[in-house]
Amino acid sequence: MKLSSILSILSVLVLVALFAGCASVDQDVAASPKEYWQPVEHSQPAQPLALTESPATVSGTDLTLPALIDLALDNNPNTRSAWYNAKSAAARLGETNSQYYPQITGNFDLDRNKVRTVGLNGSSFGAQTTYSTFIGPSIEINYVLWNFGKNYAQTESDRQALYAANYQYNQQIQDVILATELGYFNYDAALGFVDAAQATLNDANTAYKAASQRLSAGLGTKQEERQAFAQVKNAEFQLEQSQAQVETTRAQLAQSLGIGVNGNLKIVRSQKPADSVKLDSDISNLMALAMRQRPDLMAAYAEVLSTEHSLDAAKDDRWPTLSAVSRLTYGYEYGGVTYGNPSNNYMVGLDLSWKIFTGFEQTYAILDAQAKADAAKAALHAQELQVVTDVWNFYYSYKSALQQVDSANAQVDAQQEAYNAIQTGYNAGLNSYVDLLTSQKDLATARQQKVQAEATLGAALSNLAHATGGITVGGSSSGSSSSQ
Repeated sequence: MKLSSILSILSVLVLVALFAGCASVDQDVAASPKEYWQPVEHSQPAQPLALTESPATVSGTDLTLPALIDLALDNNPNTRSAWYNAKSAAARLGETNSQYYPQITGNFDLDRNKVRTVGLNGSSFGAQTTYSTFIGPSIEINYVLWNFGKNYAQTESDRQALYAANYQYNQQIQDVILATELGYFNYDAALGFVDAAQATLNDANTAYKAASQRLSAGLGTKQEERQAFAQVKNAEFQLEQSQAQVETTRAQLAQSLGIGVNGNLKIVRSQKPADSVKLDSDISNLMALAMRQRPDLMAAYAEVLSTEHSLDAAKDDRWPTLSAVSRLTYGYEYGGVTYGNPSNNYMVGLDLSWKIFTGFEQTYAILDAQAKADAAKAALHAQELQVVTDVWNFYYSYKSALQQVDSANAQVDAQQEAYNAIQTGYNAGLNSYVDLLTSQKDLATARQQKVQAEATLGAALSNLAHATGGITVGGSSSGSSSSQ
């Protein structure tokens, strides 16, 4: 190589090194860790992002729980995301199945060839150089005949991955239904707390009016009248808190529905579940049902099978691959011995390819696949334990909630009777204001406990149904969600 060529190459390398030293990312981020990054022109959408409202909420129609569930399944982005993930898994399976078809490739070649031969030419020894140019299309066909089961293992791995994605989609539907039900019961409970707070305020106003009348008649004291007034203000405070909680639970319910919150979201108040829902199945039947149909458990099982087939594919990759190959070429060659004459060449044969040494790539691939298979089995066992724990917890939470509702109803009735009697006695001068205040607080507490007990019962029933993998307790998760 000439000295001038070497100097040119060195100059290029020096320039490249100089330019590399000038590279920086400072202009693409904030100037310092304490400064706010200023968005650039194309980093934000051209139009402000806006939520798409559902007509069922815009109209202000009072929605039942089944209507809310249908609305959530239509709008919640989590179910849509899981659905697209399942479609992606189905596409990957189709991509893997393409291994069972011939691979056909079309090419258009433009080649410049140089052939230099050195050797005896008659009685003399010398070198001869020939130049030629080829131009023309070609088509290649490659069909894998046998690779020791690798194609089958890869296909089955992706098929089980598809099953797992579909089960995860079903689980997401059940998660959305559960979130909607819990949001509904919380919203309904918040409205119930408002009713209870309003009843307490009414009682406080009645007591304040009675204390004022007793003070005017000379039968009561200023202290009693001021305490009664303070109780009115405390009841107003509690009412405002309850009304604020209504808006909080309304926003949470709207989020579960996949819509933006607004004041038009209204619901049909729930009925007493204790009067209409009874659980006939025992805990062993519910556990068996959950182990048979809960989608996240089935997804974990499918993931185990997928990783096991991936392990088989990694092991099969150690063996050779037998393929049928064919190539058809048609073109023109200029130079050499053809001088522009058309040529038509074809080749048909068998190809045996074997990766003899790949830097231990196959060994590490097997170790990786084995570790993933073991991890999937451990995850399945953990999911089994979670299923059993969930069913156990929510089963007894439900049974406890039933008793809590019965006790809360009886307590409200008893406290209401006691309050009425003490209020009558206070007006007649037979009971003190302390007796009336104590009874009033007890009645307010009983009302709140009743609201909370009914909400807890609805949530416990929903959680138990979710834990068993069914839309309804004791039912199947197959079929239309709205009908169940």
